[in-house]
Amino acid sequence: MQSDSTKGVSDKFFWHGYIDFYESFFKDREFPIIAEFGLFRGDSIRWLLNRFPKSKIYGADILSYQSTWPKDDRFKFIQLDQNNVNEIKHFLSLEKFDLIIEDGSHIPKHQVNCLIEGMRSLNSKGIYILEDVHTSLQDQSISNSINVLLAIDHYKRINKTINNSTAEKIAQNSFFSPFEILELCQSINKIQLYRRNHFPNACFNCGSEEFEYFKLECFCGASIYGDIDSMSFLIEKV
Repeated sequence: MQSDSTKGVSDKFFWHGYIDFYESFFKDREFPIIAEFGLFRGDSIRWLLNRFPKSKIYGADILSYQSTWPKDDRFKFIQLDQNNVNEIKHFLSLEKFDLIIEDGSHIPKHQVNCLIEGMRSLNSKGIYILEDVHTSLQDQSISNSINVLLAIDHYKRINKTINNSTAEKIAQNSFFSPFEILELCQSINKIQLYRRNHFPNACFNCGSEEFEYFKLECFCGASIYGDIDSMSFLIEKV
């Protein structure tokens, strides 16, 4: 049950703390065409509509249109399944986007599908945000977005080129092909990883702002601080 302090507010604010991180990249920028995968209660779309009052915003979700979602002439909804690459391609073919936020199912394969197609659909200097990437760490048997993006960032920081052989190593045991690794390398200007390093403002489960601090839990039992929580990539295209 959400408390009054969290009703109608995206968990990007009160739980993950993503927004301040994003704002350091949004400053003095406009994003005329925006897309977001995953709408949940519609709070993130409301934030985007308010934050970017001149932008057209596209939303995609596996659910049909929900009554809790905002009604606005600048908001267009498309129903799709993130497991269906053709549906993702159709959605992203509607425009050339300046900002894409992936906050959908959090299933690693779905994150990969949207990342590959999303980077292809961004304008130059556009931003792709991959939220809740920590979910891919829950299964260490598969290398996913976080492994691959950190690897690409590593090679960029040490100023080494990723060649075919390196791409094959990075792609090993992952949902990415070596070709897709090379394509990402060529399209990425910079990568920044955010990890929440503080308690959330409020619990995502009950909305409480007071916690059992010695347990690192809310009184409702929800974990409020862990090694794997609230991680988001911000990627700028070349």
